[in-house]
Amino acid sequence: FSEPYFGWLCRGVGMTILITVITTAISLVMGAVVAGARTYSNTFSHTAAKIYITLFRNTPLVPLLLFLVFAVPGLFTKLTGHTFPPGMELYLLIAGISLNTSAYIAEIFRAGIRAVPNQHYHAGRVLGLSPMAIRIKIIYPQAIRVALPALGTRLIHNMKNSSMALILPLPMAMMEVTGQAGRIAAQTFAWAEPLIFVAVIYILFASIFSFVINQLAKNARKKIDPIL
Repeated sequence: FSEPYFGWLCRGVGMTILITVITTAISLVMGAVVAGARTYSNTFSHTAAKIYITLFRNTPLVPLLLFLVFAVPGLFTKLTGHTFPPGMELYLLIAGISLNTSAYIAEIFRAGIRAVPNQHYHAGRVLGLSPMAIRIKIIYPQAIRVALPALGTRLIHNMKNSSMALILPLPMAMMEVTGQAGRIAAQTFAWAEPLIFVAVIYILFASIFSFVINQLAKNARKKIDPIL
């Protein structure tokens, strides 16, 4: 905990939180959109969503990040004749984690949508609601309640996936907590202390995530059945 090492760890914690918040927000939006397209009757949107989920859910995250950071700049230069903008590693990391996580979230949302009985859709039609209004006002709220437990688990995995930044050539100021721990170990040859700190941080964040998701799930159940 002496300086400058503690400052590096604190900066790494801040970057971990930043990466987690951004990738979680992007993944939730993308996952909801892809899930909606996956359950839509239109053949093109259904097929496109299915290809997206198959591609990114079955691609390991490490090869995906390596492809984005090391292969995409070369392809960009070959195709356009221009140099890939420097300093894009962090954005490519966020893109890679978001693409991977959103594919899983899309399937979680789709399972939640399928769990809502078809009678609810027909009841909405009887009331004169449009198909889109039925999805937004009736189907999706119930689907989210059903999907919350699995969604929470996936978001915890998303938070832990931020440690994959360790394999990328990020500037020192952009390293998350695992990268900063490796940086400290490389200078001090002490691996145990910084890695124990990292483990405690991830356990703390995962516990907070679990608590928030559990509270949301309990509140959702109370709205469905006050007895619960």
